[in-house]
Amino acid sequence: MLRSIHAVPYFYAVITKETIDRIMETARVEEVVGDFVSLKKRGSNYIGLCPFHNEKTPSFNVSPSKGIYKCFGCGKAGNAVGFVMEHERFTYREALKFIAKRYNIEVEETQRSEEQVQQDTVRESLYIINGFAQNYFHEFLLQADEGRNIGGSYFRERGL
Repeated sequence: MLRSIHAVPYFYAVITKETIDRIMETARVEEVVGDFVSLKKRGSNYIGLCPFHNEKTPSFNVSPSKGIYKCFGCGKAGNAVGFVMEHERFTYREALKFIAKRYNIEVEETQRSEEQVQQDTVRESLYIINGFAQNYFHEFLLQADEGRNIGGSYFRERGL
């Protein structure tokens, strides 16, 4: 007689939300990027040569006030964690641990089921995508002529 074997649920160690929040609040994009790229202060921002493509004239910008980097040559952009992921080819988890180590932040982990991890991954991905979209449209509305014209007329029509 054959018995059915029940699958034992597998649990993953994941970094707690509190630790992620602490890392995101502490990490300064100009310091993290500055560990890999020679940056020069230009006004309130920093500029340097982009580490993601060959260039002779700096088109790589870091904005401490916005917490982002952006290369106007190749289009790469993101926050401190995204930079470490892209530059070092790390996963999100590896990048968080890398930055935590730089800032002496203790990484707390919790056990999550595979299903919970999948749900968390989707949620985190949507959060990251939303952040990039927010930064893109914010920049477009403030800096592009078309964005200022269209956005300005829309806000005037709405009385905002």
